[in-house]
Amino acid sequence: MKVGLLGYAGSGKTSVVSFLSGKRHESYDPLKPAVITVKISDSRLKAISEVVKPEKTTESEITFVDIKGCPESAGFDEKTIEIASQLDTIALVIRAFSEERNPCDELDSLYLEMVYRDEERLKILLEKRQQEILNGRRKRSQEEDFLQKCQSFLEQEKFLSSAVFEEKQRMFLVSLGIITIRKFFVVMNGDLMKETLDEKCRRYNLGLCQINAEGSPRQDIELFWKQFLEAAGMLRFYTIVGKETRAWLIPEGSTVLDAAAAIHTDIAAGFVRADVVSFDDFIAAGSFSACREKGLLRSEAKTGIVKDGDIIHIHSAR
Repeated sequence: MKVGLLGYAGSGKTSVVSFLSGKRHESYDPLKPAVITVKISDSRLKAISEVVKPEKTTESEITFVDIKGCPESAGFDEKTIEIASQLDTIALVIRAFSEERNPCDELDSLYLEMVYRDEERLKILLEKRQQEILNGRRKRSQEEDFLQKCQSFLEQEKFLSSAVFEEKQRMFLVSLGIITIRKFFVVMNGDLMKETLDEKCRRYNLGLCQINAEGSPRQDIELFWKQFLEAAGMLRFYTIVGKETRAWLIPEGSTVLDAAAAIHTDIAAGFVRADVVSFDDFIAAGSFSACREKGLLRSEAKTGIVKDGDIIHIHSAR
C-alpha cells in the first residue's frame, strides 16, 4: 500500500517517516519525492508467532511517498499536485507541535487548496469543452452534465470523495487528474488542539491519526498504526502457511476472495473456500485444530467479508 504525505513546509512529514522507520530519509529534489517502505508494528502478529513458532514472521508494510512541502503562503505548484494525484491514498500532515501555527487553520488551508484546485481545473475543462461544442468539434454528452454536477459539489467546499459515484465515474475523474476524488485522511504531528482538530476532521469527513515524531514513546507506535489503518480504510488479516506467519493489508469491506488475491492471484483463481477464525479465538484455543473442535472456525465462500484481525486459511485448487 502506498500513501502520499502532503503538507506544508515544517509540518514534519520527513520526521514522521524517519521516526516510524528508525532511519533518516529525505529528498531534496521536489520532483522526486522520497519513497520509504516501513514495516508495521503488530502485537497480534507477535502473539500468533509465539503460539505457532514459525521459522519466519513477516509484517505488513506501508510505502510512504514523502512529497516535498511548500510554504503555506505560496501553496503547491501543479507538478506537486500531479505527483500526489497519482496516488490512491493521501495523508495530509498537520503541524501540531508548536504554537507558532494553528493546526486547525493549517488543515483548513490544505483542504480548501485541494478543493479550489479541482474547482479551477473543472472550470477550465468545461470552458474548453463548451468552446469545442460551439465550434462543432465535439458533441454535447452526459459527461459535461456530470462534470458540472462535480463542480457544483466542489463549490460547497467538499471533497469529491465524499460524494457517491459509480466506479466508472470515479475512474473518469481520476483520468482527469482530479485530486479530491482520492482517499484522504489526516496525520496530526503533535498533540496541540487535538479535540478541536478531531472535530474539524469529522466535519470534513476525514479520518485522523496522531503521533509526535519528536517525542512519542515507542510503545505508542502500535496505537498510531491502528489509528492510521482505520483512517486509511484498511484492515489486517493473517495467514499461517508452512513455516511462515504473515500479516496482510486489504481495504475494509474486502471479501475472502480479495484476501486470496492479495496473497496470490493463482490462489484466488483456484479458490474453493476459506477457513477463518478471529485473532482472539485463535489465541484462546491455541491452534486451528482446537478452533475447529470448539466450533470457532467458520467456513467462508468467496463473498464472505474479512474482519480486522481474522486469521485465514485459503483452500485452493491451485
